Amino acid sequence: MRKTLVIAHRGFHRDFPENTIEALKAALDLGADGVEFDLQETADSEFVIHHDDEIGGRSISTLSLAEIAVCRVGGGYCIPTLQEALEVLGRGLVLLVELKKVHSLEKFLAILRRYVDPAWTVLVSFDAALIGRLSGLAPDFTCAVIGEPSAAGGNLPEHNTAGFTRVRCDSVNGALVKEAHARGDLVFAWDGGEEAELRRALSCGIDVIMTDRPDVVIREIRGL
Repeated sequence: MRKTLVIAHRGFHRDFPENTIEALKAALDLGADGVEFDLQETADSEFVIHHDDEIGGRSISTLSLAEIAVCRVGGGYCIPTLQEALEVLGRGLVLLVELKKVHSLEKFLAILRRYVDPAWTVLVSFDAALIGRLSGLAPDFTCAVIGEPSAAGGNLPEHNTAGFTRVRCDSVNGALVKEAHARGDLVFAWDGGEEAELRRALSCGIDVIMTDRPDVVIREIRGL
């Protein structure tokens, strides 16, 4: 059975705030195969790693990078820039970059290309129009619209998922994985349930798992 790739959702944030340099480093130290992080654009067209659109009640899109540089999260941690995050992560990892309120796509791609291998990088967003623009600007990257997996696994039909069948761990089964592989899809699972469900999903041969507890997932994979 081929190894399931473990993607640490917003880094490994058991001991550090999510989307911080410390959480990203912790995911690498743990042995995760990749990380997911969230991207926002500032008022002066710079890029920072942060999930929420606001910091301290103010929209990131109205703040300059200099203003964000003095902000702290989780009791004293900095909000990293895109460049700072990519310098830590380097090449050779699977990267999932979720674009939030981002408009300067050409500038974003120019920065990204200096640090990453497109073959190992997936660009995603809930904004279908944004993904459409990215697909045209960067055909060498995998670009996908984020959509909710259907109750039986797979994807809602209106969403482009770029060769991935998305499924929750609690609904994955061997037949679904076999059918997806026959179509040439990779099975991308979201870990959000009990450890027994996680263990069963891993045993079905899923290809990629996104998780907030990469330590637990890695331990279970080593025990298979």
